[in-house]
Formats: sequence, structure tokens, C-alpha cells
Amino acid sequence: MRRTLLLIVCFSTWLTVAGCATFFSDPLPLADARYQLVWPPAPEAPRIRFLRTISGAEDIVPPAGRLQRMVELVTGEKNQYLDFITPVAIGTDGNFRIYVVDTAARLVHCLDLERREVSYLVQAGDESFASPVAIAVDGGGTFYVSDSVRAKVYKFNRKLEYLGELKSGQEPFLRPAGIAINRHGEKYVVDVLANKLVVFDREDSFLRDFPDPRFRAEFNRPVAVAIDRDDNVYVTDAMNFAVKVFDRSGMLQGNIGRVGDAPGSFARPKGVAVDSSRHVYIVDATFDNFQIFDLQDRLLLHLGQSGSRPGEFFMPSGIFIDLQDRIFVADTYNHRIQIFQYLSKGTSP
Repeated sequence: MRRTLLLIVCFSTWLTVAGCATFFSDPLPLADARYQLVWPPAPEAPRIRFLRTISGAEDIVPPAGRLQRMVELVTGEKNQYLDFITPVAIGTDGNFRIYVVDTAARLVHCLDLERREVSYLVQAGDESFASPVAIAVDGGGTFYVSDSVRAKVYKFNRKLEYLGELKSGQEPFLRPAGIAINRHGEKYVVDVLANKLVVFDREDSFLRDFPDPRFRAEFNRPVAVAIDRDDNVYVTDAMNFAVKVFDRSGMLQGNIGRVGDAPGSFARPKGVAVDSSRHVYIVDATFDNFQIFDLQDRLLLHLGQSGSRPGEFFMPSGIFIDLQDRIFVADTYNHRIQIFQYLSKGTSP
């Protein structure tokens, strides 16, 4: 009897240690020390530095320790993890949490780099995702996921609890896609088939359609949106092969890009993002790159080509830049995300 009790105590101790194993691991650094890649190459001053790739949970969760392997042997239970299938969009909380929308897998990969843990979001309430395509995270960690087939935008808290959905005013969404949130907590949701954006206030109430009605007719299948620190709105207008720039009131400020096959033009523009210097980053799924422009529509740099090495892409889709100017790119058919760092003038690579 005493020996049985001793075994139970020991087994309980193993469970406690194994359950805390990921908590005591060092956070996963965003920079992989094995790589020292920058663009443009010397002798020009570097402006973009490669940090790392992530292809799924195996890149996040540390290898099982001895006690954890013992527990797995005794219980027969082992965590099952998924690699990315078709990552299309990325959002972060600005710290250690990264959310990766995976359309083919019909889920969101939730990566906690601090705790080295991974979880999966597969439904909103009782409704499973059908085609999640975009995500945005607000300053409090609440996040929103667009589902293009369900024609809904779902809301979750940082505990992955479902909080409801955005109601798009008098008209339901036709095909919601890209989402962005400005510094006032206003949500901008692209409705591809309606050729417009829908804006919600901080409390998620419908605010207005966007942009100003006199410019709405110019849209031809908008797909993605980004917002800079001055509340200017950047919309990828896919079938017009350009990004349109608006102020917060919806007045058109300019266009970036054009159709073509030379640098500075687009064949299949996708995600859009803006760094702290108001440089505009635009992903092209055909050219397998992203191009960086200033607000005068001047091409500053293009990065990428077809391939699977760091800095190469295979039909990339989404792009997101956080407040630390870290650049997250959904390298969709390489089944991974790539992370870069924008280097402002005077920043060492």
C-alpha cells in the first residue's frame, strides 16, 4: 500500500513538472541567429533584415524533456500539432502572440512565443470556420477573424473565447476579407463583392461605409487594408492593380502602383502594410515578392523571388507590420510565415 501511494505521488509530480515544462522554457527569439541576411546588399545601407521562418508548432514548442517523455510513455498521451497548410494572413498583439490564419485548414494557429505554446481556433461559438481569410488584433488583445464563405466577422478575446460578430449595418456582408484597426479602435473591414469597406466604432457598432461615395465606384475587388499611425487608410484594389490611399474621412489621397511586369507594377497584388516611416509594402503573389514604396508612388525596394530559401516566396498573400516595425509575411504555398525587420536610418542591422 505504501509503495502504491509513493508511485502515485511521484506520478503526480511528473505531471506537474511536465505540465509546466513549456512555461519555464525561454521565449522563442524572433531573430534566428543562424541567418545574417539584409536587403539591399552592401555597399548600400541595409533597410530590411531577415529574422526567421515559422512553419508550425514544431518551430515553437521546445522538444520534450525527460520527465515529459516519461509521462507520455506512462499515459500514452502526446500532444498533436499541425504544420501550416495555406497561411494567408497574420496578426500579432505586438508582444509574443502571433495569430496565423490558415484557409485550407479552416482554423487559426495561435502561437505564444513567450510560453512556447500553440493552440488552435477552429470555430466561433457553435459554428465552425468555413474559409477564414483575415485577422486583426486591437490594443487590448481582442481579435477579429473574417470568414469569406460564412460572410461573417467573428470576435474573440485573448483567451480564445468567442464574443460575437460584427453586424454590417443595414446590409449583410457579401464577402468580408481584410481587416485593420486604427488607434481609435475603429475596425475597417473590406467587403470584396460589395466593392467597399465597412467601418465599426470602438464598441463594434456600425459607423459608416467607406470611402466617400464619390470614390467608391473606382474600386474593383478590394481585398486588403492597412492603416498608418495618422489614420490614413491603404486599400489593395486587386483588379485595378494598385493600392488606393485615403484619409480617415474617406477622401482619396493618391494611388500606388499599376498593372505591369516590371518593378513598381503589379500582376496579382495582395496584402498591404505600412511601417513607422509610412513606407508602403505590397505583396504580389505572381512576382513572389513584396515591393516597398513611398507616398509619392516611388519604388524604394523590392524583396523576393520564387523559391523556398529565406527571402524567397511561393505565392505569398498577407503582410502585417507591428509597432516595432517587424514585418510578417504569409508565404502561403511554402507553408510558412517569414519575419523581417525594417531598419530605419541609423539602425544597426
